[in-house]
Amino acid sequence: MDPFFLLVCISPAILSLIFHGFYVHSRIGVKDVPNERSLHTEVTKKSGGMIFLPLFLVFLLGIAYLGENGRFGFEAHTANLRYLLPYLLSGVLAFGCIGFLDDLYSLSPKIRLFLEAGFLGFWTFFLSPNLSLFEIQIPYLWVAVVLLTFLGVFMINLVNFMDGLDLYLIGTVFYSSLFWWTIYSGQFAFGGTLFFVTVCLFQAAAGFVYYNFPKAKLFMGDSGSLGLGFLLISLPVLGTKPETTNFELASFFYLFPIFWIDGIITILIRSYEKKHIFQAHREHLYQYLTETKLGKKWTCFWMTLANLPAGICYFYFIDLPGKSTFLSKNQLLILLILGYTVVYIVLRIVVTARRKNLA
Repeated sequence: MDPFFLLVCISPAILSLIFHGFYVHSRIGVKDVPNERSLHTEVTKKSGGMIFLPLFLVFLLGIAYLGENGRFGFEAHTANLRYLLPYLLSGVLAFGCIGFLDDLYSLSPKIRLFLEAGFLGFWTFFLSPNLSLFEIQIPYLWVAVVLLTFLGVFMINLVNFMDGLDLYLIGTVFYSSLFWWTIYSGQFAFGGTLFFVTVCLFQAAAGFVYYNFPKAKLFMGDSGSLGLGFLLISLPVLGTKPETTNFELASFFYLFPIFWIDGIITILIRSYEKKHIFQAHREHLYQYLTETKLGKKWTCFWMTLANLPAGICYFYFIDLPGKSTFLSKNQLLILLILGYTVVYIVLRIVVTARRKNLA
């Protein structure tokens, strides 16, 4: 193996560890002071996203540079990276900055939603994606822009809601990415353009993972969760743009099934109880589970692992070559949503009842 190639693979993770370590142990940075809604009990640094998001963009530019110079076979991905870079650079910078401002000044939900929707609307318009919903082609660009903007803003904030447990968000992204190649695009498969983009993301986040491991010394903050939420939306859509196929909006469910079910049901419960849905709280199932014998580490492990059955089912029933299938994509999606919802509701009822008995 080329020693320089090995250095290219390892050095980004080492750089990430160094930069995150400097931020954690220095006197500078944004601090998260615990309150009654927090799962942590000590003052902890946050806004880790302002470290790993810029590193991700730098590593991505590095891959593009190596491709331009014909190193290690990256030249095959140069054209695709040129297409991806403007969309990724603009989106990550925009949502990272919005999140950082929120970390510093606690922006009102209305202002933040306005900034998110405004940027994502323009971003989607210039992208002009080919979209479908439940395998029905969306014929008009303005409808596609409205749908993707609305769904994108909801998803980004859903990701933000779920960033409350050490290692939970980044762990979910890692495990779910194992099936992106079959659900979204072959470019996520080993050696594909989006595979290298995803590797750059996890290399950049390596230092954050180390310091976010329970008991966390660093939190992602809104700067990280909003930027990461944008990447979760943009990468699958960008992966289908150069191809002739449409991007299926319903397939976003497979990114993080547990996030969808936990987030939406919790929002419905809080709305029914006439509580502010944008106010920080401790009413998600994963927050309840940390109060049981599972604790933070096992809650993170099992809640993260629970996302995998959706990807496995998609691969087995939809994408596995050389087999006869009796389920369509829509039928599988409906069955998975029902299955996850039933299990979630039963588990939530049991955990909630035990909490009341202990109280």
